[in-house]
Amino acid sequence: MNRIKISPLASASWNKGNSQGVEKLPQPLASENLVEQSGNVADCSLFVPLHYTKNYRYPLVVWLHSDGSTSEQIQNVMPGLSLRNYAAVAPQSPVGDSAKGFFWEQTRSCIEATHASVASAIDQAMVRFNIASDRVFIGGFGAAGTMAYRIGLERPELFAGLISINGPIPETQTPLSDWKNCRHLELFWAHCRNSITFDQAKLCQQLRLLHIGGFSVTLRQYPGDDQLVDSMLSDVNGWIMEMIETAVTD
Repeated sequence: MNRIKISPLASASWNKGNSQGVEKLPQPLASENLVEQSGNVADCSLFVPLHYTKNYRYPLVVWLHSDGSTSEQIQNVMPGLSLRNYAAVAPQSPVGDSAKGFFWEQTRSCIEATHASVASAIDQAMVRFNIASDRVFIGGFGAAGTMAYRIGLERPELFAGLISINGPIPETQTPLSDWKNCRHLELFWAHCRNSITFDQAKLCQQLRLLHIGGFSVTLRQYPGDDQLVDSMLSDVNGWIMEMIETAVTD
């Protein structure tokens, strides 16, 4: 049975001064070498959990960077999510350049290249870390959240859950065509109330589609416009850890 959990207002530590809303890694942790580059710089970035323990099977977060950014955005995101709970990997979009940043486009060529880069990033994380293969989560903010929907819905066998922060479901090339096989995915959907790019009318329309399809959705809404803030990442962490703890006790 589909479950839609709605929190009308999440408590937010709002950071207007930073468009990404999350701080860089604290300076004392730099010596821990928490972020690594894999392959060439345009390939992906790997996040090493603080005090990594090789005998523990870590959940893996696959983070798609925001439009105009690079895979190195992971070093700003993971401190807001958790420094210890997860290994993480950030593939880089095939569209863009180092001067202007990289972007996620809903074209078939970009989608196919993203499928390949996400699969490769997961493989590299599996080689580098001890990963629980049934605890892989994909997510992103804005257009990256939309691409996370695309990849997760088209390759549901790879993921336990999908995180879209202020990213609508893609509307081209029938993303829900395989809905019977992907509705087992747990969905965390965050929405900014005053978003210019993703208004509440579209949110309600798309939420109805997920409800009809029988998806399990946790929906959170936040004050403000199109910004990624610490409280969103903190809520994502709580959502993932609750799922893991529930699976352990079942």
